[in-house]
Amino acid sequence: MFTLILFFPFFNSVLLLLFGRKIGIKGSNIISCINMLVITLISVIFFYEIIITESNITVKYGEWINCVLLNTNLSFFIDQISISMVMIVNIISLLVHVYSTSYMSGDPHTIRFMGYLSLFTFFMLILVTSQNYLQLFIGWEGVGLCSYLLINFWYSRIQANKAAIKAMLINRVGDACLIASIILIWINFGSLNFMVVFPIADKIPLLIPLLLLLGAVGKSAQIGLHTWLPDAMEGPTPVSALIHAATMVTAGVYLIIRSSSIFEGSSSILIITVIIGSLTALFAATVGLAQNDIKKIIAYSTCSQLGFMVFSCGLSYYSLALFHLINHAFFKALLFLAAGSVIHSLLDEQDTRKMGGNIISQPLSYSFILIGSLALAGFPFLSGYYSKDLLLELSFQQYYIIYASWLGLLATFITAFYSFKLISRTFLLFNNSPYYYWHKSKESNSIIVTPLIILSICSILSGFIFSYSIIEDMIHPIINLEFKMAPLIVSLIGTITGIMLFIISKYSWKLFFKFRINFLYQFLISAWDFDKITHKFIISFVLSKGYRVTFKTFDTGILEKLGPSGLIYLISNKSKNLTSLQTGYLFNYAILIILCSSLFIVMTNPFDFGGFYIHLFF
Repeated sequence: MFTLILFFPFFNSVLLLLFGRKIGIKGSNIISCINMLVITLISVIFFYEIIITESNITVKYGEWINCVLLNTNLSFFIDQISISMVMIVNIISLLVHVYSTSYMSGDPHTIRFMGYLSLFTFFMLILVTSQNYLQLFIGWEGVGLCSYLLINFWYSRIQANKAAIKAMLINRVGDACLIASIILIWINFGSLNFMVVFPIADKIPLLIPLLLLLGAVGKSAQIGLHTWLPDAMEGPTPVSALIHAATMVTAGVYLIIRSSSIFEGSSSILIITVIIGSLTALFAATVGLAQNDIKKIIAYSTCSQLGFMVFSCGLSYYSLALFHLINHAFFKALLFLAAGSVIHSLLDEQDTRKMGGNIISQPLSYSFILIGSLALAGFPFLSGYYSKDLLLELSFQQYYIIYASWLGLLATFITAFYSFKLISRTFLLFNNSPYYYWHKSKESNSIIVTPLIILSICSILSGFIFSYSIIEDMIHPIINLEFKMAPLIVSLIGTITGIMLFIISKYSWKLFFKFRINFLYQFLISAWDFDKITHKFIISFVLSKGYRVTFKTFDTGILEKLGPSGLIYLISNKSKNLTSLQTGYLFNYAILIILCSSLFIVMTNPFDFGGFYIHLFF
């Protein structure tokens, strides 16, 4: 049965990409949706059985790599963590497939798009069900490749090319760190299998969890490596929903949750994880506050919510992070797909300043975005209330991260604020769009609305349904499910503030802009303009010492030579020296291989020189 979960998306992608022209667009859509429906039903059955029976399943297909130094099986491991991810990936992927059949109906390359979606799902399933790090890395790279293909789906657009390349290059940083961590795990433990590594991970080198964290930072778009995520909006809207809700960006959080035994071996790495998560949650929320593109507002909210998940992992509440990941998948997919419905009706207009009054022509889309925004803000008894607010309440119980907890509370306030800003600008304020757009806009058809209805129900009920099944029986520490009022009050204050500003702006638009501080607005919209801050403080300090300095000498004379220009010059010179070693002669390469092998054997057996020579020459 489990083999079908992996087989159907792979079979569907191969079938569509190779024979899609013969099958046709309609046939491809039907085959894709039927395949995804089958594996979704199977995954829901598996989830019920594994959660209820509290059992694990190991599926071994045979030996993959078998040599003296490395033994790796082609096997899959399904436990409560894996099956939760499998279920959410398949549910979101099914709804995105169904949504795409209508959303992409006018595109001549719909078959290729559906094939990429199925391939994306396949690699994500490989990632979350692997039993060893090497196999996990295949799924890790696979989702990166599929994200490039889907972001760059409209490859004739230059901005789509740039966004796809940017996503690929920035993720190379995280991928390189993950490769290094896998090598170190193999060197220290002699195996890459989870069942071998995790029980003996209490005395692990500090570098391994640090590299794993950096890999997760790159994939889950945490602060510093977050810039690719908003630009990923250049792809079609169903791609944004799939990437942000259930696949690529959740892979980094899943890596931390799966490697919890390794992270628990280093308290300093946990503190770093808390700092990164809390800063990302606040940073992305403030930037999202100043955005005008409807998809970028939701994209920065994804970045902020991923920060909350990483924050939870740093507190050792891994099960709570997984719980918030599942709840977030439902309401974030709802927000993106509902935003796609609005964009589709307005002839691909995404600027909220050119919208307004859409509640008249699209009351269903307004209801969907309202439910998703309230769940995102943590409104009582919606899905976000059960996970995010519980996380913030638990964070105040640990005194050494109290400042990070306050950052999380501030991010919660801003989240509620910009959620209502999106609603008011798009649906409630007066109409700013051209008459033709507004006059022609209408509610989407039933194929688009049906997935939105399902996601709305899940966004309302998922927190209540999964709270005990996921949180109770998973990773430490024990969580008390009694909710308290502090995060809830902050969320409500943010919502009330947004409503008050909406009322002020509705009746006195000039008064609203009179109190808007332009410097703060520009500071936020430029994603925290750090260069202006450094110029202001550093140059004023230098001038106070009596030195003559200008912006030009500071930028080109100091920062450029120590930063980008100096690094490029250094790397280019060193690479030229390295290229001289490539002679092209086979005997030179053979000598290098023999020497490196000899050194490796001597290092692994430093006292057995006789055995070394016998092993080397015979």
